Amino acid sequence: MDLCRPYNDATLGTSAPQITAANQKVVDYIENTFSNILREIEARPCGKPVIILKRIVAVRPYYDEADFMRLKWHIEDREVQYRFPGRTEDEAWRFTCVGRILSEIYTAIKDGVTVTKRDIYYRDPTLFKQQETVDRYIDDIAHTCQVARSDLKVTGSPKGLLAGLFNNDRRDQTAIIPAVDIGFTFPDLSHQRWVLVVEKEATFNSLVERQYQRNHTIGPGLLVTAKGYPDLATRRFLRALLNHVEPSVKAFGLMDWDPDGIQILKCYRYGSKKMAQEHGCNIPEMKWIGLKAEDVTRIGQGDNASMPLSMRDRAIALSMLTSEEWRDGSGALLPGLEECTTELQQMLILNRKAETQILDESGDSLEEWLTVHLADELQEDRMMW
Repeated sequence: MDLCRPYNDATLGTSAPQITAANQKVVDYIENTFSNILREIEARPCGKPVIILKRIVAVRPYYDEADFMRLKWHIEDREVQYRFPGRTEDEAWRFTCVGRILSEIYTAIKDGVTVTKRDIYYRDPTLFKQQETVDRYIDDIAHTCQVARSDLKVTGSPKGLLAGLFNNDRRDQTAIIPAVDIGFTFPDLSHQRWVLVVEKEATFNSLVERQYQRNHTIGPGLLVTAKGYPDLATRRFLRALLNHVEPSVKAFGLMDWDPDGIQILKCYRYGSKKMAQEHGCNIPEMKWIGLKAEDVTRIGQGDNASMPLSMRDRAIALSMLTSEEWRDGSGALLPGLEECTTELQQMLILNRKAETQILDESGDSLEEWLTVHLADELQEDRMMW
């Protein structure tokens, strides 16, 4: 498709898709970029085509005074230029990669379809070499245009799983997290009482096998896992679900007692630097139910309940303790991260970490432990109301 040619209904033979103001910002950027490239190519004696992006290098949280629970970001970025033919072969390759991705985004917006990052990669895997190449430039393009990734008509391939969304024996099976887009509607959630976000897929599968989403003591709920660090589709689904049912349903997080587990919890609550534009998916109200130092201490059994921290673990923990992403403009820790800081400090002092699986290896099963802790939290919420 000619990026500089006016788009009209005859191009597809149907009425043009609805283009939002955010979509239009992206279209304008792409058209201006390619127009400039064409002018440089036509220049004599020789032009120097360039694509200019902005990349996030640091973020500092602050609260929107009109909405205290909505975290926003002061973003520091730097300009990145990709030229052709470039000073090096690598620069020319990057120019080509970014140009190809911009073309795919332009076509998706104009056609009114949503594509996955995986789709873009597989349209030219020889060029991109690895999925991370596409992922990185998609984030840069969204930031450059000051829009969310969904405004690029690009989504991540969903990896999250859920169970308990449907109160029906036949349909209440493990399912892929659905895309929350225009036209999406939730089923009847009046039977739901809680949402438990589980770090690991193995733990999630174990709970689903026991039909924990239909627990008779605490009532039915929803089990969710993103199989580690959360993808945007899972975060967006959870945010939409909680907006739909608040305040009747509470969200809880079950993570390993290690630096990655706490980083994952923080990612659900407040997002990450590279996804700063996606603050609308944050879940600051998510409660951390465990695993915590007190649980590991209670299980005991010497060092069998825990493992030593690796050098990588220690580096991650120290990075989190000193990160500006964890503090607001006044230097105070973000709500809910005070306990995380304490747990990280205990890990470093003890040089230990532990996985959620130790609960099943102790006297009480994971299911029993969860039921006790969730019942206490849900009872506390009822008393507050």
